[in-house]
Amino acid sequence: MRSLCKKRLMMRRAEKFINGSSFSFSSLPYDVVLNCLSRVPRCYYSNLSRVSKTFRSLVRSPELARRRSSLIGKNNPVICVCFTEADSFGRIFHWFTYDAHEKKISSALNSIPVLPRQMMCCSIVSLGSTIYFIGGSMSHTSTSIRFLDPWSGELCEGPSMNEARMLPGVTVVDGKLYVMGGCGQEQIQVEVFDPETQTWEVGPLNPHVGIQYGQGIPSMRYGSSVTESVDVEGKVYGMSYSKSKHIIYNTKDGICETFEMKEEKAWRRGGVCAINNVIYVYYKDCGLMWYDSKDKVWRMVHGFKLDKGIGMPVGMVDYNGKLAVLWEDLGCIISKKTKMKKIWCTIVVLDRIGGVAIRGTVKWSRLVCSVPIYYDVWRCLHVSD
Repeated sequence: MRSLCKKRLMMRRAEKFINGSSFSFSSLPYDVVLNCLSRVPRCYYSNLSRVSKTFRSLVRSPELARRRSSLIGKNNPVICVCFTEADSFGRIFHWFTYDAHEKKISSALNSIPVLPRQMMCCSIVSLGSTIYFIGGSMSHTSTSIRFLDPWSGELCEGPSMNEARMLPGVTVVDGKLYVMGGCGQEQIQVEVFDPETQTWEVGPLNPHVGIQYGQGIPSMRYGSSVTESVDVEGKVYGMSYSKSKHIIYNTKDGICETFEMKEEKAWRRGGVCAINNVIYVYYKDCGLMWYDSKDKVWRMVHGFKLDKGIGMPVGMVDYNGKLAVLWEDLGCIISKKTKMKKIWCTIVVLDRIGGVAIRGTVKWSRLVCSVPIYYDVWRCLHVSD
């Protein structure tokens, strides 16, 4: 409550400062305004955008984004965490940000606009400082794609896909979004979105080499089977809960093949990540494993395993070449009255050993927040600050 009152007081002071008769913010040179705002952490942009239309326009301007990029240089990634809870109408989502560098969690992303019901569980991916919501979910197909600036809260609708899709697999490859499956058609299956030109095109497809597309790989047709997808050296690895529905799609020539998971139904949504062209999956029973694409086998990551009290699913994301794992401590419920549980973040350094082994070393692990026990980790993303 004290924090909320403090925020409201700061907003009132800012509004008074901008609209006061003794000083007009708009009287400052535009270049000076941009220089000032470019030095403000983006986690405060959401609050600034509520102060006035002038601020709202400024924090959403491409000029400010370019100024920040030139000032900061290499962007510092911030982890976005999406928790989900079930209600009578479906699912409710709660977004948070976590800056592992500052070791600070914020609820700034709670300002995300309400999404249409058919998009509440749609596929989500991040690229740079933008979060993309693609297709429909559950029993709703959709051709839509929406872009979210998590710092300003601006949600925009982009050009529609050719095919309506339900829970498609979405992967970022070379700065483009590859959307696979989620529709019943056997022809236009892979669509590619270019954020620079804001255009869609059909991805390459070679049905005569390897596995018959749309038939031998049912997970490419039905998005509910493709639960996770990652990029490894220009190839999209799509993983499913269902046996024998794990596929590899080559973005260069459209050739498809299959690969096997270690244990069926032993991992959960969010527990998959690719770092430096290596796929990592957290299995509930055996811990963190990596996929050796050369020998086509799964191997254990030596030296690292979370506590036995870990809840599932976990959230994993690439954090500057290190593995960030967000997990819930089921063995430590804070209070039976408040019914809260603890969420931890563990940063893991991954090193090659002898070419055929990988060791995971915990750099640090700490409590980041407490959430209601009925919250589950739905998605972890990293966005640029």
